[in-house]
Amino acid sequence: MTALVPLTTRLRTARVAIVLPPEHSGPEAADFAAHGADLLVFSRGSRHLDECVEAVTTARKRLFGLTTLVAVDDLGVAMAVGADLVFVRRPGWRPFGYPRPHEYTLFGRPIEAPDGLGKLSGDPFVFAFGGPAIRDGELSPVVAELAAAAPPLALPAAPVWFASGGITSGNVDEVLLAGARRVAVSTAVFSAADPFAETRVIAEAVKDAWRSDVRSQAYARDAFSG
Repeated sequence: MTALVPLTTRLRTARVAIVLPPEHSGPEAADFAAHGADLLVFSRGSRHLDECVEAVTTARKRLFGLTTLVAVDDLGVAMAVGADLVFVRRPGWRPFGYPRPHEYTLFGRPIEAPDGLGKLSGDPFVFAFGGPAIRDGELSPVVAELAAAAPPLALPAAPVWFASGGITSGNVDEVLLAGARRVAVSTAVFSAADPFAETRVIAEAVKDAWRSDVRSQAYARDAFSG
């Protein structure tokens, strides 16, 4: 059962995050788990709170028993569903901090450069989407810079970050060669003729990168023993 695997372990071993636009967050969103997604981020957009809560609740029910993580990008939704993960798109200073849906909730944020890794201090942020990984159709140096500053599969474990922005099945290998071991995708998936096929290709590429990385087995053992 999902509850038997701690959230921190599931986050550390996640490889592919899918950011779901509001129009693609129906019951079928959970099916991305069968095609390689380890983390689903539900975007609220302009939807009514109840509509987003229903989408997240449905996904959780369909994913019961799996280790797939479900995140939301809105604190109102997070509090209503008792979210395990919250991705704060526009973090800013809050005088009383961020309210926690429950004591184990993990928070993430975007970062644009290695100096942003210092913001993943656990108070409250523990993971990030870093990028853009692809800028103007070219690989951005930020991927290699993040990988050098926080090697994804090194021990002791560095902060968890997903390369994001502009990643597709056609350029994911470049992103992985630059040192990323986790990716977050959205536009490439939902603009593809077959979103599930696009997800599978990206997920297989990331899986192969983990499999060929000599650090991966020790990293996984450490994640599950922590």
